[in-house]
Amino acid sequence: MKNGQCAALFLGLLTLVPILSMTACGPTVDLTFLGDGGSTDGTGTGPVIGFGSVIVNGVEYDDAGIDNTTFLDDHGRTKAELTDGMMVKITATDVNDVSGTGTATKIEVLRHVDGPLDDNGVTLATNRMKVMGQTVLVDAATVFINVVAGGLLDLAAIDNLAGAGNRPELEIHGIADGTGTIHATFIRKWFDNVVTGRDVQVKGTVANLNLARTSFTLGTVSVSISSPPAGMVNGLFVEAKGTFRGSDNTLVATGVAIEDPAAGQASGDRVKADGYVNRIINATQFELAGPDGPQRVNWVSTTVTFKDGVSAELIAGARVAVEGTRNSDKSVTAKKISFRKPANVRLEGVATAKTSPAGTQPGSLTLFGKTVFVNALTQFKDSSIVNLKTFDFNDIVASTATGDTLGVAAYTDSSTGATRIIASRIERIGAIASDANILQGIVEATSGGAFLTILGVTVQTFPGATEFLQADGTPFPGATPNERQANFFAAVIEGQGVVKALGTAGSPSTLMTANEVQIRPTIGN
Repeated sequence: MKNGQCAALFLGLLTLVPILSMTACGPTVDLTFLGDGGSTDGTGTGPVIGFGSVIVNGVEYDDAGIDNTTFLDDHGRTKAELTDGMMVKITATDVNDVSGTGTATKIEVLRHVDGPLDDNGVTLATNRMKVMGQTVLVDAATVFINVVAGGLLDLAAIDNLAGAGNRPELEIHGIADGTGTIHATFIRKWFDNVVTGRDVQVKGTVANLNLARTSFTLGTVSVSISSPPAGMVNGLFVEAKGTFRGSDNTLVATGVAIEDPAAGQASGDRVKADGYVNRIINATQFELAGPDGPQRVNWVSTTVTFKDGVSAELIAGARVAVEGTRNSDKSVTAKKISFRKPANVRLEGVATAKTSPAGTQPGSLTLFGKTVFVNALTQFKDSSIVNLKTFDFNDIVASTATGDTLGVAAYTDSSTGATRIIASRIERIGAIASDANILQGIVEATSGGAFLTILGVTVQTFPGATEFLQADGTPFPGATPNERQANFFAAVIEGQGVVKALGTAGSPSTLMTANEVQIRPTIGN
């Protein structure tokens, strides 16, 4: 061994001393990746969750060396135009799993579908829409950009445009599960209506390939291609680009590319990939469906760490973030599997308290008297007048009197015992009226035909003073306010149904008075 290598090894061992001391007499430290050797090159695939440089899957990638030749985006955007929720694949060097850092050498923007909304394409009652024949599902964590119409926001705004006879041109980022449903992380509206001849794009699994290999389907959209790529067969995950012919719902492709999540990687390279468990292959292997195609993941209970979930939850349809190393057969050997669950919880109000992370204990915030935990996958966004690009947990001001107003999308997890609320997304917003706080979650109980309990907070409703809305935003039927209230409570399913309440800020010890309650779709994996 060379002298320089010996010195480096000695210094490396010295850095371990305090860490190992902590594990012996203090908080437990995650050493999952410490000293695993091998390549420090790798890729990270998932939604952007924050900035400093670019943060994906809990790793902050230094993007100082990225320019227009290494930032790849079909819309011609620059790295400065990246925003939270956009799906990217980052190729990097110097990936350090202990510090959570790396140096980006290439950033690719990964759209899943980009084109017009289908005719009558929105179903508000299920939080779904169809874009170029692809089913798209949104939840409380989906980021919407430029989606405003008629005073409405988000999916309701898209529905408003569709109701006026329009088919807006939409860019969708996300991941498709085993049913082909795209779980959207980011949606951008480019135009209010179809633009003839506009370039469109869609990803999906090839089906119904004809003998000449010049026609196939992706979801329910037909694709025609005069020069198909070599080796294209049914079952392959591809990206098709071209123009959309609305008369027969066909994408006239100018190019079709077979997607390979292992492309450009060598055996031993590090992999951080977000996706859905497409199928269980055997007791120690599953197929992960990601935004750049499927790949096999190997795991062994004695060498893998599970976060925010347990191995029993590793089933088809589960969304996970996998960290591991690439093998020569293109599979991934996992060392950590983190669960990313549907965001059925929504909180909008003042952060009244904050606890910084300590050791292995995650940081947390208090809203509605409830503790909300953050983790390495929590996304941060500042939409207040401050508009801080690098906004993160450390920038949040928590105080009963002067705390930041936050919009939180979250899920509940009971894998460690007591049920915890874990934030998928935290957005700092402007101050809201005292009766405009939002509490959304599964209804734990109802009582007296007027009260419901969400996340341990009791919400009171009043006929005449509270609006009772169905999932599509329309009022519940009834000739009188009392009838509408009764019909609303008849539709609530305790322990399963999700309700959004708008009103005063309650807590487990303080009643929340609602001026509006609405049935919301329950989003599953």
